[in-house]
Amino acid sequence: MSTEIIVTPGVSIVTFNNVPSDLQNIFIHEVFEKSANAEINIDMISQSPATSDKISFGFTFRDEDMMKLLSILNHISSRRELMPMINVGNVKVTVKSDDMVTGTGFASRVFGALRELDCLPLLLTTGLDEISLLVYESDVADLENKLKDAFT
Repeated sequence: MSTEIIVTPGVSIVTFNNVPSDLQNIFIHEVFEKSANAEINIDMISQSPATSDKISFGFTFRDEDMMKLLSILNHISSRRELMPMINVGNVKVTVKSDDMVTGTGFASRVFGALRELDCLPLLLTTGLDEISLLVYESDVADLENKLKDAFT
């Protein structure tokens, strides 16, 4: 089976740091519930392991949903004194293959490409058959080419 490299431009990321553990489920659910009600597609989701009594979490969404999401976040985060960090105009790069289910070495090749380019992803998530990276738009062309070389 071949490996597919999928490039999705126009992706924003929002990150919340130092979310108290006792608010974690309540706060995250409220953000995602109100986003769903506003028909905002939340894509990549990442949560850090707890450090002391705090967590950090982030997620991506389409750039064109920024105004709707800002309205939601302003209302929710101001009540909880949690301010989001937002970065717009990024690109999601997905390495996808059915061979990832039982094969080995996919993560090594992806991180090898990142290392060679000195490219630091803003967010990284994985699934059963894919590795997704959110990178700056300025890094995407070189990264896409390096990944294509690594997987052909």
